[in-house]
Amino acid sequence: MPSRPSVSGRDYFMVDPRRSALIVIDMQNAFVAERSPLETPGARGMIPRLERLIGFARGCGMPVIWTQSDHRPPYGGLMLRKFPVIGNGLLWRNDSSYDVYPGMLQPQEGAREYVIVKHKFDAFFETDLDAILRYHQANTVIITGTATNVCCESTARAAYMRDYLVAFPHDTNATFDETMQEATLKNIDLFFGRVMSTDELIAEMEESLAANATEAVRKTQA
Repeated sequence: MPSRPSVSGRDYFMVDPRRSALIVIDMQNAFVAERSPLETPGARGMIPRLERLIGFARGCGMPVIWTQSDHRPPYGGLMLRKFPVIGNGLLWRNDSSYDVYPGMLQPQEGAREYVIVKHKFDAFFETDLDAILRYHQANTVIITGTATNVCCESTARAAYMRDYLVAFPHDTNATFDETMQEATLKNIDLFFGRVMSTDELIAEMEESLAANATEAVRKTQA
């Protein structure tokens, strides 16, 4: 296979915030809190960047969809066998491990912000995510959260299979070690979407908004 068989970067697509939605995956105590059983190194460190992205999305009216994993019986299925710690109550609704990490911005459910409960890695599987995106006429998803190579990657793949453009900011996705992180980033960028930094992403969206405003003014003056 050639080293770069696919189109990448802006040659693939530019992120237009007017047609995008921000997905915040599983920023729950089970993954983010110190000394939690599934603690994800880097998840707490990326919170300022993630909060900046959430603030940008809220400021320009972009839909924000938060996910929380609930793996209690019967929903956990094989996870309850594969991961005994889950079978012992981790990531069960009403357990503190299920809650969004308190040391960060919290969901604000409303007309353009949602919380969906998922039971598998893929945030599209048997959830309302696709319906929400289609309602808001979003053609692009910005995927953030934890873990990069598990729920985030699974959701990115599912989005691509549904013909959504996938933006994957590498510094607002976190996982268990650097090897897993780098492997997923390479895979996403080559096959399923665009990988960029949060700064690059926000700058591109600001550029898109400015270009749209300029075009609107031009049309009114024509």
